[in-house]
Amino acid sequence: MPSHISHALLVEESIDNTGGFSGKALRRNISADPVLRKIAVLGAQGPDIFLHNHRRKPRGFRYGAILHRKGNADVLVDLALQSRGEMPPPERDEVAAFALGYLSHVWMDRLCHPYINYHAGWRNAPDRHSDRPWMHAFLERIIDVQLLRHLRNLSVGEYGFVRRIASVREELLPLRRHIVRAIRSALWSSRDDGMLERRLANALYDSLGYYRFSESPGMDYFVEGRSLERRGEINPRWLALVHPPEELLMVDALNLERRPWSHPCDPSRSSNETFPALFHRALRRTVDTFDTWAMVMEGSVPPEQLRFKIGDQNLNDGITGDPPCRRVHCQPLPLITLYQQIKTAFD
Repeated sequence: MPSHISHALLVEESIDNTGGFSGKALRRNISADPVLRKIAVLGAQGPDIFLHNHRRKPRGFRYGAILHRKGNADVLVDLALQSRGEMPPPERDEVAAFALGYLSHVWMDRLCHPYINYHAGWRNAPDRHSDRPWMHAFLERIIDVQLLRHLRNLSVGEYGFVRRIASVREELLPLRRHIVRAIRSALWSSRDDGMLERRLANALYDSLGYYRFSESPGMDYFVEGRSLERRGEINPRWLALVHPPEELLMVDALNLERRPWSHPCDPSRSSNETFPALFHRALRRTVDTFDTWAMVMEGSVPPEQLRFKIGDQNLNDGITGDPPCRRVHCQPLPLITLYQQIKTAFD
């Protein structure tokens, strides 16, 4: 999963994109309303919201894992069908904003996850280094930093992600109920879960806490983090969970040099695409699919057309099938070396 700033950038570009037809009026409404824009950024975090739910109980963590494997087309179809009924216009706009964000998450994960897996590696591939599993998250935070600079010429601090996302202070209760209904429509295993709405609320609280924690920590944070690590008081993998200092990122995480890379599950599927090129492919898919979502909402096309356009490829590697494919090929960037260099810079 690309990290939260990359997902926010994609939905913001989708909102302001001049393409499309049926969904254009909806995107114009979202663009003009600051609260709807924030809801779209919330939707753009997709199932990742559940994956940040580590503290509050009952937890919804498992829904993050399941929705990365299956069910996303059904979630989005159900949201469109709910919007067809007697829903008040303000609620309909909130659902549309969330759906636009969620669609952007689906397309970005599918197109960008193979790139991230290839360049980060995974447990026991290509080595048994204890930090290897954490390089996936570390690379995603580096991509956030470098993509934000590439697209907006902004630092993480200047961008201010937390003020761009709907918080628990917003009145999200009606929207939460629509999301829960859509998840129940998509996942059989959720239908007997009477705590699902509470799990979603807890996931939102924990996610916002994580976003605030990782919001552009200053140099004092890294000095203190390194000191606590050396004393054994915090997990040594803390650095993988925050955005690292931009000036220390001596790696081309966006592939602007156009190195060849392959799909980890099928090395014959090779490419030299840059990460910004993948981003813009996801942007085009999002705007196009949201047009179909809007037409389903309007009742002008059948829901099967939207389900077909979204497809059933998972979000882990962009292929059809559950469980995810067997990854066999990668060539990681020198992330572990960089990881240690950044830490020792604060000794």
